[in-house]
Order: sequence, then C-alpha cells, then structure tokens
Amino acid sequence: MQQIIEFSGNHPYLAGLAVVLTMVLIANEFRLFSRKGIDVSPSQTVALMNNGAKVVDVRSAERFHAGHIMGAAHIAYEELEAKIDKALKAHKDKFIIVYDDNGMQGARASTMLRGLEYKAVNLKGGIAAWTSDSLPLEKGK
Repeated sequence: MQQIIEFSGNHPYLAGLAVVLTMVLIANEFRLFSRKGIDVSPSQTVALMNNGAKVVDVRSAERFHAGHIMGAAHIAYEELEAKIDKALKAHKDKFIIVYDDNGMQGARASTMLRGLEYKAVNLKGGIAAWTSDSLPLEKGK
C-alpha cells in the first residue's frame, strides 16, 4: 500500500489516468448491463425462425422493399408504438426478432417490445450482419 501512495505522489498524471480509466470502465459496464438488450446472431435468428419466430423490419419502406429477410413484416420504427397491438398481438407468445440496418434502432425497438412483455430480441448487426453472412434477402413486398 505504501508503494502505491509513493508511486501516486511521484507520478500524479499516471495515477490520475489510472483512476479515470477505471471509472470509465466501470461506467461502461453499468451501461451495458442496464441496456438489458438481448442480441442474437444471424445463425441464431435462422434457428429462431425455424421454430416459428416472427421477424420484424423496422427500417424505412424504401429500404424494406430494396431487400429484407424472407417473411419479415415491415413496421417502420417511427410507427412501431402505434402499430404494436394490431400487428404483433397474435405473436405475443412467440419470439419476435427485430432488425434494422445496423442494429441500433432494432435494439431500441426490441427493448420497447420487451417492456410491453413481448419476447423480443434484436438481430445483432442488423441487415448488414445478415448479408455479411451471405444469407438470402427477399426484394419487393
């Protein structure tokens, strides 16, 4: 303990940097823990789809029509809250996989759905991860 105090006195900038980095690390861990997001990989998504999961694309209509996961329903993120009951109530007992372009809005949408007691998960990396794994897309409606 004495050596730590002596080192801190001799190297205040290094000691301060160590304290700041420790605080940043702890804050980051709390942020990740509090996000409460459940992310699934593209391969896990396929497995869930094979077991009856509902897939929801929260991107814009233009992006949806340009290419989406086969069988995905389209509900734009901005309209999700208003259309949840009508579009997803029948699927409340099944997993709902939400995705967007890169996983950011999908994570927020899945968190919102979990708050309403849906079993929602986010496709980690969104459609970008799906296509990077060479999985097929459906175009049009």
